[in-house]
Amino acid sequence: MRKLAIILLLAILLLGCSQSEQPEKIRVGILPIEDSLPIVVADEQGFFEKNGLDVEVIQFSSAVERDAALTAGEVDVVVTDPLAVILLRDKGYDVRIASLCLGKTPKEGVFAILASPNSEIETVEDLNGKEIAVSLNTIIEYALDVMQSEYNVSYTKVSIPKIPVRMQALLNGNIEVAVLPEPLASYAVSKGARLILSDAMLNESITQTVMVFRGDVEKEKVQKFLEAYREAVKEINSNKEKYREKFIEIARVPEDIAGSYPIPDYPEPQQLPKEYYDRYLEWAMQKGLIEKEVPYEEAII
Repeated sequence: MRKLAIILLLAILLLGCSQSEQPEKIRVGILPIEDSLPIVVADEQGFFEKNGLDVEVIQFSSAVERDAALTAGEVDVVVTDPLAVILLRDKGYDVRIASLCLGKTPKEGVFAILASPNSEIETVEDLNGKEIAVSLNTIIEYALDVMQSEYNVSYTKVSIPKIPVRMQALLNGNIEVAVLPEPLASYAVSKGARLILSDAMLNESITQTVMVFRGDVEKEKVQKFLEAYREAVKEINSNKEKYREKFIEIARVPEDIAGSYPIPDYPEPQQLPKEYYDRYLEWAMQKGLIEKEVPYEEAII
């Protein structure tokens, strides 16, 4: 009888050990943007598994779909921007920034003000009195306002939310000026659009992307995820051309510029600086997009 009890006890202990060693599940939502490359590499190279995580990568075609999945609890983590976090927290959703992704330096900037191929606009001053196509209440509108804030120009914003439609309207001359993200900004330039100003040309970084988790995800899981992400970043930065084909696929870089479009230097995981966050917060408050201040300390893990 005693021997049987010992056997049962050992079986229970072994079962407990095997259960504790099971990888922890995390669902990550990504968009077809260059920021997603480290997540895909971490998944494909086994870095998540190495850090004890069972990660399911779910692709979305739009930020609206991605954010809906995050707030519904269908994904645990996404790459988005600080403005989106501020707007979601203002609506009562517990989402928190775990790390900066791209945007540590200006050269990682991804937004550009462009003039149509047949336009006579050549400088920021020439934008005075013009209509500029953007997607309203997003980081794209924010980037426009911040980029031109040091210039004494006045313009009217025209809402064209869908980025491919906005680019085509620019190239066709249906709209004279538009703000586009990369890589479509570079593609538009290759088709004759004129670059007026980009955030990559500034002295300081004004736009960032961030890794955002739901507030109920355990901190231990977050740290494991970031460690795997760190390994992927190191791998990419030291072998960029090895990952060019994957980068072009994920970021949907147009074939015409695929060979020359630069792969960014991905920063290792690190806290988003407060001064970056506060700039988004101030803009959102000035625009009346939020009802109350969303403190930095509450939005950061």
